[in-house]
Amino acid sequence: MDVSYFGAHGQVPLRVALLLAAVAGSARIMQLRTTARKHRRADHGAVKAEAKDSSKARR
Repeated sequence: MDVSYFGAHGQVPLRVALLLAAVAGSARIMQLRTTARKHRRADHGAVKAEAKDSSKARR
């Protein structure tokens, strides 16, 4: 099977190409999940800090 990826060209068996695609896809999903988790934690911390500030203002 002929493969072209970002200017690199070569031949690999179909099974190897599918395996590499699956590994790359899994790595990308893990990267996105990690980024989403970081953003959720940051958002939760901001909401918590805002709630704390607003409770102080009511006193």
